[in-house]
Amino acid sequence: MQTSGAKLKVGKNRNQCQACKQYFNSNSAFTYHRIGEHGVDRRCMTVDEMKDRGMAINHAGYWITKLFTRKFKDE
Repeated sequence: MQTSGAKLKVGKNRNQCQACKQYFNSNSAFTYHRIGEHGVDRRCMTVDEMKDRGMAINHAGYWITKLFTRKFKDE
């Protein structure tokens, strides 16, 4: 399984999921990777599921909800 990195720092909004051990750059990215109904079938998305939904690992090694693309004036 591809991981977002080993021993990254957590704090403020950055966190590590205690179930799948992946690191997330924000609370919203962490919440987004959890699917299913609470108390019924709640689980973490797999790495492939996260990628399929547009999530990516940023330059610092943390999962983010989506990559941002920058458009330049001449494009």
